[in-house]
Amino acid sequence: MTLRGTRAFAARVDAHGRCRLTVTENEVTERTLETILTPERTCHNLAVSSKKKALEEVATRMVATLPMLTTEQVFENLVAREKLGTTGIGHGVAIPHCRLPRCSGIVGGLFRLTDPIDFGALDGEPVSILFALLVPTREVDEHLDTLATLAARFEVPTYREGLMEADSDEALYQAALQVPVSRAEGQ
Repeated sequence: MTLRGTRAFAARVDAHGRCRLTVTENEVTERTLETILTPERTCHNLAVSSKKKALEEVATRMVATLPMLTTEQVFENLVAREKLGTTGIGHGVAIPHCRLPRCSGIVGGLFRLTDPIDFGALDGEPVSILFALLVPTREVDEHLDTLATLAARFEVPTYREGLMEADSDEALYQAALQVPVSRAEGQ
């Protein structure tokens, strides 16, 4: 399965008056979801009570498989990025991400929360699914392509439902690898 990235975006204003980017054209990239997400960085029952706790836990779990990074470094960069604007994209999903100079490649982690939390999402809904991305500083285009690809996946209701129904870390990982049937809400 190949991830689809984008370099073409359209801006629209949502119901809350915020500008939101949408995918307008996809292009195939060489990166596959399997290369950025591993079962070791997938958790179906993350128990956290706040956005800060979620980012702390994500940082801790991500660096467990990345010895070149520290928890503090990842946490501080995720928080700094979040201060620029929410990574809560709507539909109960957030994609916290940051660029790090010591990161050797794009790395993802998928976390489903036991209870939804306020993430300041664009649609105002609490978040239950986090897909964290750590990206090398130099990979700007790949970073944007991967974000756009993930955002498009999470727009598909059946894809989100599959993630929410997973009853183990392995089931969540396998659900994440599934190709969404539709690329847009309501199709």
